[in-house]
Amino acid sequence: MKRKKYKIWLILAGLTAFLCCLQVPVFARIAGAIAPQTNTQLIAAQNQQSAGMYRQACNSLLSVLGIANFNCQTLIDNQLSPNEKATVENFPNTEIAASGLRTLGDVLRVTGALKTSAIMLNRSLEIAQNLQLNGAISAAYLSLGNLQRAIAKRQEDIRKDAKVNYAQALEFYERAIALAAQTEQLQAKLSKLSLLVETQPELDISNLWQEIQSKVDNLPVTTESIYARIDFAESLTCLKVQTMERSHIEKILLPLSPAVQHCAVAAKSQTLGNPELIYVAKLLASAAKDATKLGDLRAESYAKGSLGELYEITGQLSDAKQLTTEALGIAQSIQAADIAYRWQWQLGRLTVKSKGDKKSAIAAYQASVQTLQSLRKDLIAVNPDVQFSFRDNAEPVYRQLVDLLVTTEGNTQPNQANLEQAIQQIDALQLAEIENFLRCSLSPTVAINQIPDPEATLIYPIILEDKIALIFQVAGKPLTYRETPVARKTVETTLQQLRKNLQTPGNNPEVIADAKKVYQWLIAPLKPELDKNPQIETLVFVLDGDLRNIPMAVLYDEKTEQYLVQDKYAIAISPQLTLFAPQPLQQKLKVFVGGIGQSQNIDGKQFETIQKLKEELEGISQKVPASQPLLEANFTKANIQNKLQTGNFSAIHLKTHGEFSSDPDETYIVAYQKLLKGQDIANLIETETPQQQTNIELLVLSACQTASGDNRAVLGLAGIAVRAGARSTLSTLWEAQDAPNTELMLRFYDELSKPGMTRAKALHFAQKSLLERYEPANIWATYILVGNWL
Repeated sequence: MKRKKYKIWLILAGLTAFLCCLQVPVFARIAGAIAPQTNTQLIAAQNQQSAGMYRQACNSLLSVLGIANFNCQTLIDNQLSPNEKATVENFPNTEIAASGLRTLGDVLRVTGALKTSAIMLNRSLEIAQNLQLNGAISAAYLSLGNLQRAIAKRQEDIRKDAKVNYAQALEFYERAIALAAQTEQLQAKLSKLSLLVETQPELDISNLWQEIQSKVDNLPVTTESIYARIDFAESLTCLKVQTMERSHIEKILLPLSPAVQHCAVAAKSQTLGNPELIYVAKLLASAAKDATKLGDLRAESYAKGSLGELYEITGQLSDAKQLTTEALGIAQSIQAADIAYRWQWQLGRLTVKSKGDKKSAIAAYQASVQTLQSLRKDLIAVNPDVQFSFRDNAEPVYRQLVDLLVTTEGNTQPNQANLEQAIQQIDALQLAEIENFLRCSLSPTVAINQIPDPEATLIYPIILEDKIALIFQVAGKPLTYRETPVARKTVETTLQQLRKNLQTPGNNPEVIADAKKVYQWLIAPLKPELDKNPQIETLVFVLDGDLRNIPMAVLYDEKTEQYLVQDKYAIAISPQLTLFAPQPLQQKLKVFVGGIGQSQNIDGKQFETIQKLKEELEGISQKVPASQPLLEANFTKANIQNKLQTGNFSAIHLKTHGEFSSDPDETYIVAYQKLLKGQDIANLIETETPQQQTNIELLVLSACQTASGDNRAVLGLAGIAVRAGARSTLSTLWEAQDAPNTELMLRFYDELSKPGMTRAKALHFAQKSLLERYEPANIWATYILVGNWL
């Protein structure tokens, strides 16, 4: 088992000062032989990085390196031209180049620009090796280790194997330790310790932490030593939680602190070599005292807040609250939003645990969320990729707030204001995720729960720690609340298993078994409300977490022995409340059609033949007005762009292989001999020309799929549509079988051409027709309609 890094943003997002501060002695030592003016400029850039002023630090470093013609935004966007790469690779072998490139690589890493960071750091290492500067080599290895951890985290975010990257990070840390002078090894050893605690809780690392302890206990009073103690204390806290008996952990009051949430893996046995929490408390207390002496308010806030979390774990709630209040006041006084939100969250938890006033607890959580919202907007200005880390660390705040809002005494309904706010909080999380994909901030749009559609209901299933909260919205009526008691881990395991079985031919009995459970969780509690509202014909789901990976059409009613798609309801997905303003089709569709069916190998990926390409695309033109199909070798970026800019189309139908992910770099569709990545797709579809007077009402991606295991892939799919201005998207969660897929698409357009037909109903009839011909759910269930259902 692995725990996620609970040290909020410390390494991956770089928003605390720890790494920046600890790099100063290494940096100063390396820079010592450099000209004084240059040395001053480098230190100034380091200070800008420490303060979170990444753009300024980047610009300063480009000036120091003499490459002011480089563009920091280009670097942050992970885009370097061949000439710019050549410039970096041919940097002269000087100490200033080694130091400057390494520092620039660190800045780029903390802004999420991992590719350009690697280019800078590897060249820094080469120069240091050429000059035989062991200190500079060690520093470069340390930075490369941090980079590999950031890459590993990115891999885990989209549920890909990160073992290789973590192993590489460990190797780099060990190289850094081996080459550093005895007095300069502490930083690399602290990084190694935190990595091993994070990723290999089964290891006995008592020798390592005891070795670090002997050094930390004898450090002079400096800013660097304060952060060293804070970092060491956090690793030891996690190590101690890992050794706690399960019965002890179960006695810790809910909601759990980040340290317990991420570290309670029960992977270690209690031994004499484990750290004692009293020592950890002394570490943090001394760090706070020394920070006060030095006037380092940021470090003081961080130390006191961390000590407050430690007291939260040990149940000393009064002391924890006092320390947290002090830490928050300090953080707010220096406008350190990146740590203030933690202490606001901590105050909320402590208020709940001490059975304080519920309104006060909600207010503390709300303050934390507001701080996060402002912080997220600031991050977008740097690089939204940083929000991968943001979302993982911020998500518990939102979910715990939602839990507070919907929890009442007895069986009473939460009030309407609380239900509306619960929806808004989950909404804010999804907005952050889509803006992360788009790499931009979305302008205000219309909230769909404010748009009357008497035949539709909006259903918000929200996955909480011990239940699924269900909020049910019918036009013109108050919100209704129901809940299903079920552990979050059970929900996630069941959904992941269901998705796996849905993709596996022959596993239909297993699909039905799990689909029954999900039906009982989501639909059965709402059945009385649905029966009270016979006018409802469309169910619009605003899905959360792993629910996004499951087509709601496959949910199975054990009583009727039918799938949800066999009921009267059409089904649609809205990925986020404020993105889509549903409205009926204003006129007949005019469809651009194109695709490629021939086998290709592009960038090491093999794409098999699509047999029914021509049959499907030509068949569409018999149902609705459509362009001459753009096929095979003609299906190129330039040709697609030309057709879309001159054709005044209201729909786009692409039959080609493709994959959608929450990572834009892993999102693509296949053109002739080229992969069109996420931004390319959006740019193609977004045709703002005098000839293009019609909104893109519908984007159909036939033969594509979403990334397996990535519960934010549907949001990536929606992100493409939002960026391009498409009102709705029809696609598949896993790759459809060729012949049935063509049958469904032709039936869909046939239905859609009928007067008054909605997109959701057209898909509903097409899926039911396919189910009648092909019983296995893996054939007919893969289709989802995202966005405008009308």
